[in-house]
Amino acid sequence: MRARVGTARRAPSPASALWLVLALGCTGHDPRGGKAPTAVPRPASSATQPTPRKTPLELAEVALGQSEYRSAEQLFGQIWRTSPRGKTRAEAAFGLMRTWLLVGRAEEILPLSSQLQSELVTSEIDKLQVATLVERSLVLEAKARRALGQVAEALALLQPEEAEKKLVSGEARLLAGELLLELGRRSEAQAPLMSLIEDYNDDRITEADGAGLVLVGRAAYLLSSAKDANDAFNQAERVLPDSDQLRLYRAELFLEKYDPGHAEEVLSELLKRAPNHPEANMWMARVRLDQAFDFDEAERLAKKALSVNPRLTSAYGVLAGVALREAHLTQAERWVAEGLKFNPRDLELLSLHATARYLSDDTAGFEAAKAKILAQNPEYSRMFNIIGDYAEWEHRYDEIVGMMREALQIDPENAKARAQLGLNLIRGGSDVPGVTALRHAFDSDPFNVRVYNTLDLFEKEIPKNYTTVEAGRFRFRYPKNEQALLSRYVPPMLERAFQKLQKSYGFTPESPVGIELYSSRQSFAVRTSGLPETAIQGVCFGRTLAAMSLGEEKFNLGMTLWHELSHVFHIQLSRSRVPRWFTEGLAEYETLTERPEWSREQDPDLVEALRQKKLPELQAMTQAFTRVEDIEDVATAYYASTEVIEFLAQKYGRAVFPKMLRAWGAGKRTPEVLSETLGHTPKALNAAFLEFLKPRLERYQRQFVPVRRTGSPEHAEALATEHPEDAKNLARWVLLLQRQNREAESQAALVQALKRHPKDPDLRFLRARALAQAKDSAGLVDAVGALIREGFDGYEVQMLLGEAFRLAQDWDRALLALQRAHEWDPTEVEPLRALVQLGERMGKPEVELDALRKLALLDEHNPGIYRRLLERLLIRGEIDEGVRVGEAAVYADMDGLGTHVAYAELLLRAEKREQAIFELESAALCPGTVAEKEAVWRRLADVAGSLGNAKARDRYLAEAEKLKLLPEAAPPQASPGAPAP
Repeated sequence: MRARVGTARRAPSPASALWLVLALGCTGHDPRGGKAPTAVPRPASSATQPTPRKTPLELAEVALGQSEYRSAEQLFGQIWRTSPRGKTRAEAAFGLMRTWLLVGRAEEILPLSSQLQSELVTSEIDKLQVATLVERSLVLEAKARRALGQVAEALALLQPEEAEKKLVSGEARLLAGELLLELGRRSEAQAPLMSLIEDYNDDRITEADGAGLVLVGRAAYLLSSAKDANDAFNQAERVLPDSDQLRLYRAELFLEKYDPGHAEEVLSELLKRAPNHPEANMWMARVRLDQAFDFDEAERLAKKALSVNPRLTSAYGVLAGVALREAHLTQAERWVAEGLKFNPRDLELLSLHATARYLSDDTAGFEAAKAKILAQNPEYSRMFNIIGDYAEWEHRYDEIVGMMREALQIDPENAKARAQLGLNLIRGGSDVPGVTALRHAFDSDPFNVRVYNTLDLFEKEIPKNYTTVEAGRFRFRYPKNEQALLSRYVPPMLERAFQKLQKSYGFTPESPVGIELYSSRQSFAVRTSGLPETAIQGVCFGRTLAAMSLGEEKFNLGMTLWHELSHVFHIQLSRSRVPRWFTEGLAEYETLTERPEWSREQDPDLVEALRQKKLPELQAMTQAFTRVEDIEDVATAYYASTEVIEFLAQKYGRAVFPKMLRAWGAGKRTPEVLSETLGHTPKALNAAFLEFLKPRLERYQRQFVPVRRTGSPEHAEALATEHPEDAKNLARWVLLLQRQNREAESQAALVQALKRHPKDPDLRFLRARALAQAKDSAGLVDAVGALIREGFDGYEVQMLLGEAFRLAQDWDRALLALQRAHEWDPTEVEPLRALVQLGERMGKPEVELDALRKLALLDEHNPGIYRRLLERLLIRGEIDEGVRVGEAAVYADMDGLGTHVAYAELLLRAEKREQAIFELESAALCPGTVAEKEAVWRRLADVAGSLGNAKARDRYLAEAEKLKLLPEAAPPQASPGAPAP
């Protein structure tokens, strides 16, 4: 039974949550309609069934479909030149025009179209067929004029003043609707677009008409009916599974609905057959940005698209967008200008120009840019959506609110603008008006997954499971089941942090500052982005910060919240103009100066970045966050930025930081801020920074440091294949295969690499690594020993040697190797973790304790380390040290019952009974078994009794007695990261 396609003449009906998740790919279902279409089986080949030879026109179409554009042009051109006037010659002309559209030669289409039309009207072909062919030519000519920026002229071809000359094909009506929308004449666009919907509903476009269904789907999309568009595309794909245009339309729909995964799927299908298709490569570039902000790959794909079609303005938009996100505003303007040379009225490029003016704080230029766009299309409120995306990247949340209100004045039906308004009101702490705006956005577009998820969080999850508490300058949101514990530690710590930062920056942020803690990663992810996945643990929106709580993961909550609160000062003091590298590095610096264990230790990654020339200069340090291949690169960017801040603090004093933030807030760009505030050019500062790093990294100059990073699989394989003369390329490829556990492939690649480079230490190290994976202790000792004898000793080599002795159960020599590994690099945690285990196994508590002490300063997110260290210090009677460790431990293991108990016992031994009671009461609030909790309450009773507080003693005993009535629960799992015994 055919489903009726809805119209835009009525308000969209509420959508079911089921369809929403199907449409957006949020579950395992395929939004393209379940199972992929099944191809019709080909007949078995035989001598009696030879494959028919393709006609020249068919061969040309194959070349075009495979993106072999030069061959397609030659074949179509030859047919055009040699065929008599008629349908074949016309089809060749159409093929040429379609090819030229793809490769950016739109101006050549105009004379060819004119010549073809002249031929057709004087030909002897049937008049009805002539009319159809002429119309196809006019549609292609209109597309060419549109590509050249001649939108009004293109529309005149499709809708001439003489009514009898107006085009009637579905493609012509769709294009007319798109052009009218581009000119800001939406009310007029309704008629041609709705005519396609009506054709479907009246069975003039049937379920067997794949091409017609593609047009119906696109018309529904342009009429803001995502569900109808998806339904029509599903039907079209069953009939026309190889349509390039269908895949491009689907990719655009998926990206708009925050589903880059399915966009990638349809584009990959197209690019597998047509790898040079410029629009597909451009859309895939946008997918890479939406998926992971993969700037390198996005640039590569956009430039590949331009190598085929140098006039593809949307590809210039990708390149300009990358430059804007990296604060290279001049380069962004260059890309915009290059694209506008080919289409001076491209609305996206003009919006990116307006974005550059906005980010430059050029108010007059920004207003002029907006006025120019609205003069061309008075209804183009999407301009504000585009600008808002980049404003969000720059933390300008309050300004986005103003922009979206301006957008809604232009177009009250702009559902995305209303969604951005609601999301950014909530980010600023205005939950009630934010949720109201999101409800309106959902009514207009029930298929915006960010809106759907955020409403679900704020209307269902938060009222049920969270509570909001006003406390002085803060507004806290706690998980209800964690409030009692969190409220004991978080408010006083943040008050102390606020006062310290207030004094340091000479600035008081707007209050209240929202502190939101979420017990599930999904809820936290939805709060931060509207989408259910994220890899971060905290985020700051300027006046509000959100973080993971104690529920699902173990991490140092104190360090995370101090870091995020620092951003509140940076963002507000700089009026949201601070570069990412500076605010991240400065927030890290604030944590490590508060507690020395709240610091990163990633010197080896920094060395690798320097070795591979991946560390940008200071003025472009934001690229360290954007030019990344995996999450480790982001961590390195944080660490490198912190090192820059430490360098500036040592050279100029920390008083320079608020001056720099205020300079950015005044609208100055980074080179200007560095030069004027610090008195040195960016180039001189960068040289001084590299000198600052040398003594800190000097130990790596004295040891062998094997290849650590591989880059992306595609890049690593390409380098190894194309440049095998460089042993490093081969080593990175082998390392990647080893890490992916592709044992046979890695071994074969390693053998071949060693044949070419038998003395290369990286490859020999990887051979030793393979022996370790194979648990060949004897071979491993020989391989590592040979490296050491030849001078290639160091941290990594000693770790492998330690593994060899561990495999052989030679504990004394394993201990020695691990200690040497630690000497080579005191910042690495792996040898210390191994020494903790080995010390216990060998009955050497001094080895275990020494390693635990060092680990506590390096492994600040590991609750098991702190707990074990507290217990060992308590046994040994190291009371003062234990108390100091306990002060740090509670932030890494706030819901760790054992940690609070051990800390409390140390406090009791230090005669700090009131603090001990506080920690024991905290322990009673932590997850634990009935027996553990009963023991805590009884210990509290003992302490209260020793203080002569009979009332408190009886109350604690009563709590212990209550627990006797409860069934014993399953013991909690070990904390992640705790060293195994």
